[in-house]
Amino acid sequence: MFTWFVRARDWYFALPRFQFEAMTCGVAVLVGLLLMPVLIYLAGLVVLKPYAHGGVFSLYSDWFAGLFGGHSSFWIVVIGPLAFLTLFRFCRWLLRKL
Repeated sequence: MFTWFVRARDWYFALPRFQFEAMTCGVAVLVGLLLMPVLIYLAGLVVLKPYAHGGVFSLYSDWFAGLFGGHSSFWIVVIGPLAFLTLFRFCRWLLRKL
């Protein structure tokens, strides 16, 4: 049933080192760009109240306006998953060396 997942995983891990790192970086930035706003929206919906300007699509509109407006807080959210992944990989490397 999940043979497509196994094939995709095997293809991903068989990539040459540079392509593997580029793909990993691209996926992390894509998660920060597309998935993080939805997670922030859902957390705000649960903890606070509904988004003032509308729903998820209004949030995405404001999100991309903030990104292209050059606000640093939006870019920190985009780079967050990549920074977390880098920190995780560094800690794992450090534990292997000990």
